[in-house]
Amino acid sequence: MEIKLPKIKHLKQKTKLIIILSLEFIAIIGIIALIFLAGKQTHTVTFDLNGGILISGDTEQRVTQGQNAIPPNVAKFGHYLMGWSGSYKSVTGDVTVKAIWEYETSPGIEYSVPENTNYCLISGSFKEIQGEVYIGSYYSGRQVLGIKDRAFSGREGITAVYLLDGILSIGEEAFRDCTKLEVIDIPSTVVRIEKGAFAGCTSLKEVILPDSLVEIEEGAFSGCTSLEKVTFKENTKLIGKDAFSGCVSLSTVEFAEGLEEIGEGAFAGCESLVEIILPASVKKIGANAFDTPKMLINLYISKENIPDGFTPGWCDDNAIFEYDYQPPKIEDEEADGESDGFWGDIL
Repeated sequence: MEIKLPKIKHLKQKTKLIIILSLEFIAIIGIIALIFLAGKQTHTVTFDLNGGILISGDTEQRVTQGQNAIPPNVAKFGHYLMGWSGSYKSVTGDVTVKAIWEYETSPGIEYSVPENTNYCLISGSFKEIQGEVYIGSYYSGRQVLGIKDRAFSGREGITAVYLLDGILSIGEEAFRDCTKLEVIDIPSTVVRIEKGAFAGCTSLKEVILPDSLVEIEEGAFSGCTSLEKVTFKENTKLIGKDAFSGCVSLSTVEFAEGLEEIGEGAFAGCESLVEIILPASVKKIGANAFDTPKMLINLYISKENIPDGFTPGWCDDNAIFEYDYQPPKIEDEEADGESDGFWGDIL
């Protein structure tokens, strides 16, 4: 009987070819399916209202790959929407965008535009301006970079001033004798507060100075008789002559490391200021900078290392010094065997 082996071999080869082609076809179908599914992939776009309120629309939206989200209709009292902090178009992944608000600037503020520039300055204000004053970052499409000398001086009806970031300097006597001014929101961009900027603001109670601030010039807050607390942040290098002189209610001053110079009479007449902690970075202090009798002065340095820049008479003769000062340690309540009450018993 004759056996036809060649045909069997040919059949095996044909079967092998069919299997290979089938696998390739399946792979191609799989790739096409992946591409199709990728095109249909969805992402979450979240709209952070940043203090605003929702009028209509959705703050969280599922968006197909490459498509656009639809921003909701939002509002915020005393503000208008400038835009969103990121892109919500042609979405390729989950994203959160935040509303950027701009103050609706109070009426009665005057501006000047230096020639051949794209910015402006606040140059003045109407005498009748009063109450809470809001100053936005832009005027006629130009960024507001500063407040000029005496722009609000003597405006006794102003009770609060709110400034948005962008302003770099507050000019000489800009708010001098605004006697009803209780609140000043100093932007995080201000580098310099100039001479007498807030002098005579007798209702001002607290000032928090931004990280950006480098210099406080002469008499900037002098005669602010209701001022109780001043907080400095890092980067302030200079507190000028008489900067806080006559602030009779000032009882708390929080200096920050980085301060290098305190001018003559900077805190003279601050009779409520009974204790301070001077940063190790301070190298120069002018005469009568601190003149409160029996003030406790804490220094991180030793008595032998007092810088030459500490002028004789920089503090009252009866001041009390604590050298090699170490901040008090926070007590560990658990180590003391103390309980946190109900929650302590559970935890």
